[in-house]
Amino acid sequence: MITVSVVVPARNEEEFIGACLDSILSQEPKPHEVIVVNNGSKDRTAEIARSYEGVKVIDQPIPGLHIARQTGLEAASGEVVANTDADCIVQPGWIAAIARAFQDPEVVEVYGPLAFYDGPWLDRILSRYGYGLLVAIADKLGYPNASGGNHAVRRQVALEVGGYDVPFGEDLHLTRKLKQRGKILYLPEAKVLTSARRLKGGRWKMYGTHLKNIWRRALGLPEDYGKDYYADRER
Repeated sequence: MITVSVVVPARNEEEFIGACLDSILSQEPKPHEVIVVNNGSKDRTAEIARSYEGVKVIDQPIPGLHIARQTGLEAASGEVVANTDADCIVQPGWIAAIARAFQDPEVVEVYGPLAFYDGPWLDRILSRYGYGLLVAIADKLGYPNASGGNHAVRRQVALEVGGYDVPFGEDLHLTRKLKQRGKILYLPEAKVLTSARRLKGGRWKMYGTHLKNIWRRALGLPEDYGKDYYADRER
């Protein structure tokens, strides 16, 4: 039986963390463990997370999403480490789909679609249908596009290749390294919903940045997010 740990990095997420944990803890089968990495929060994030039975909270005061993800990866004890974000709601069957995929010993990573559960109707439609189609096409072309909010890795292999070791685009950088070690699968049935706060910098800034980086990866170039794209992660 594949054991699946779930890691949730969280920095000042008191508004969202409860719904996220509810969705994880209601999964069937249950996760092997749930780890919330409290990344220097100044609000009630850690307090809320600790109020949930079966949730382990690790305090990591050094800000940085890659640091929080790596902290969780190292602390996890499951064979597979699934990642989602604090403003995400994982859908029924998420862990089951991940566990099934990792029955194949050659699989080192899986990832699924993300869609907005709030925000403007146009963006909800684009995320649900446009993003899913784009990711599926990229997968068929051999360019996996794993998102930090919905992916899972074989823990030992991820540690062997260095884990999350860059501050921006940490998820895709790990995917590129893992691609050299085994199979990476796109699981359309492993669905996660997320908040539309990613649009706060502007619709086309977000979409344009991600489309540009998909193209850059296809050309074998490093991602370019710009110096301020993820600045709020470190505040």
